[in-house]
Amino acid sequence: MNAHNPAWFAAAEETEYSSYAQWSRQHPLLTVEQERYWLKQHQDSVRALILLTQGIGRGWWQQRYPNLDWAAGDWVDTLWRKRPSYSELNQARRWYQRRFKGPTMAGRLWRRLTEAREMLLGSNIRLVFSVAHQHTDQGLDLRDLVQEGQLGLMRALEKFDIRQGTRFSTYSHYWIQQFIRLALKNQASLIRKPTNVVDDLKRFQRQVVAVQQRYGKTLSAALISRELQMPETQVRHYLEIGLTPLSLDTPLTEDSSNHWSDTLEDTNPTTEEAGEQIEASEQVRRSLDVLDRRERIIVAMRYGIGHGREYGYREISDQLGVSRERVRQIEKEALLKLREAWPS
Repeated sequence: MNAHNPAWFAAAEETEYSSYAQWSRQHPLLTVEQERYWLKQHQDSVRALILLTQGIGRGWWQQRYPNLDWAAGDWVDTLWRKRPSYSELNQARRWYQRRFKGPTMAGRLWRRLTEAREMLLGSNIRLVFSVAHQHTDQGLDLRDLVQEGQLGLMRALEKFDIRQGTRFSTYSHYWIQQFIRLALKNQASLIRKPTNVVDDLKRFQRQVVAVQQRYGKTLSAALISRELQMPETQVRHYLEIGLTPLSLDTPLTEDSSNHWSDTLEDTNPTTEEAGEQIEASEQVRRSLDVLDRRERIIVAMRYGIGHGREYGYREISDQLGVSRERVRQIEKEALLKLREAWPS
């Protein structure tokens, strides 16, 4: 089974949304205890694979994470916090099995890891559909939104740490939202760029790949700026306009297991911080329930709720097909409703 395209993912792509209820019945929700069991199986399998494969050649991991303190007491825990990708784990497993030929402990651990992953991803597909439905009026159809949300769900499982005490569904909600919002941003940015700009971006991206290969997994804009002798503001500009048409999971090169998201500093919240953000976001979203659909859209766009930025009256007018004056009027009526429903 392809670790990056599990059975539930492929089936969800092919399944008509009218049969979603049938799909849900095939992948029942997990109880809190079941979820914790499978999360522990998943996390233990990852750590065991790392420990097992390094036992006959730590060099394999050292080549991929050269900046780690390999002399540290619990380097396995240090590497775990870096969250090796499924691709890396699978490569390590295959390398180990080639050394020993035939069935090995690594193979058994990989099967256990895959089973846990299938259970956790399959049981949370409802959350992907739920989040995707919240964005169906923003430029992408439901199928595309669901596919992006599935990628976010997989990233959440890679990065989740059961020791934080946060429920997986809470943490994965954050990542599903992030991937869907990025896809919407990509869609909005698909404006034809001048040829000279495209050439500059391609040159910049090749240079970033070269720097990444020298330094390892994580690069900051400041480091890229220093290595390329380019102003940091220009680096950030290129990253913004050049990377948005790419998925966070786009490989740096065809034979690379690292992705574009790996070249940027990890400013994502911890599981606890993500939970707090989601709770606050849900409180805001619930407060908008007193509004009708168009009022919610306008207020959300005007104040950047769930969109990543604030929109001007002209932008909202163009997207909704109404005059700017009508947008202002609807906004005013919506804010009045909110003040009456939630008096200070």
